[in-house]
Amino acid sequence: MIIRNTKIKNTLNKALPESIFNLLYNAYKGIRDYSFYRNIRKIRKQQHEIVASLQKKEIINVIFLIMVEAIWKYEELYKLLSKNPRFKITVVPIPLTREGLAQMDGYEQTLNYFNNNGYNTFKSFDQNSGTWLDIKDILRPDLVFFANPYPWMTFDKYAIDHFTNSLTCYVPYCFQVSKLFKMQRDGPFHSKLWKQFYETKIHEEESKNNSRTKGDNVMMSGFPGVDSVFNKNYNPKDPWKKSKHGKTVKIIWAPHHTIAGHGCGLDWSNFMDYHEYFLNLIQTNENIQIAFKPHPMLRENLSKEEVWGKERTDQYYEKWNSLPNGQLEQSYYAELFYFSDALITDSGGFIVEYLYVDKPILFAKSHNNILETFNSFGQEVFNVLYQANNKTEVGNFIAEVVLKNQDSLNKKRNQFLKEAVLPPNGITASENIYNELIKELG
Repeated sequence: MIIRNTKIKNTLNKALPESIFNLLYNAYKGIRDYSFYRNIRKIRKQQHEIVASLQKKEIINVIFLIMVEAIWKYEELYKLLSKNPRFKITVVPIPLTREGLAQMDGYEQTLNYFNNNGYNTFKSFDQNSGTWLDIKDILRPDLVFFANPYPWMTFDKYAIDHFTNSLTCYVPYCFQVSKLFKMQRDGPFHSKLWKQFYETKIHEEESKNNSRTKGDNVMMSGFPGVDSVFNKNYNPKDPWKKSKHGKTVKIIWAPHHTIAGHGCGLDWSNFMDYHEYFLNLIQTNENIQIAFKPHPMLRENLSKEEVWGKERTDQYYEKWNSLPNGQLEQSYYAELFYFSDALITDSGGFIVEYLYVDKPILFAKSHNNILETFNSFGQEVFNVLYQANNKTEVGNFIAEVVLKNQDSLNKKRNQFLKEAVLPPNGITASENIYNELIKELG
């Protein structure tokens, strides 16, 4: 028996005999489950009716809601839909909120990114009135793609419950490799979606076997976030600084946000152990360039007064941009990956995405039991990664694998990519998603 609120459980256990408590709780659980499934049946019926109506509609309005451009995974799908005159596509940057307040700097950065890169965008913030707009009433979307599953990170008017008259879809913002299944795959948000497009067969089966809806809205499409590398017209621009010292080795350091005590139960990040190490490395090695690519939430965690505080955090981030062979990267990263030589990370999502560029990956472990926090797919990925437990082993990876190009795991990585990661049907993930939409909507 699972009691989600331990405070309530302890209070009731003290007040009631265990047999009475169990009887009452099981009755409550039955009522709760009945209410949940009744609501899901109602949602599925409404979604079926919306599909039928859209099959007859000449133009289908599609919006993509995005808080941070770094988690934008819809690049190729956007292009596919834009080529079809039946779809009217709009990207809508929305606010990331903290303690009920919108983070305006992040909103404006995201808006500028999409405006500057030729997307059809809509401003959710009206500067004249100083209000956040209800885009449901203005754009009247038929189809809504979410980039983030956590409704508490923005205003209610941009959450799934506000779009009950639209079909709703979601692509995970990264390859899910952790055991946080309930939060990342089986929350109220996931249950209410019309379609969820998952990365691999393992993820699809995990949802069918463990989610409350048995994965009835899940389709295995592959991961669209890396589809650009398969586009024959892909013409990336090199985002790395031009070196004054000739050819350099370009390494991405991508620390996770889950520093000890602020780790959502994961505590993957070893940023505190390595933040000086990597700065010292590039200041003493002119032939090495490093891009500091932190998780978007790391800055927030570091800025807490009980950790570093805002001033120290800002100074550290700016330090990376001030060095001739260092740089801070907080935006879309496909091109950064493409032109790099290696990845060093303690983050789960990147270890799979980086497989696509066929470069060596080092996972810097924060503790010996870290594998226990990974799901079955994540544990399989670990078999094709270099691993380090300390700075000496990180240094050995750079010296032997990267600088001397002695990449002994190359074949093993590529085999795993082909057998367990690449999209089905011999096409890209975005094409699989697009074909599913066409099949459903006619």
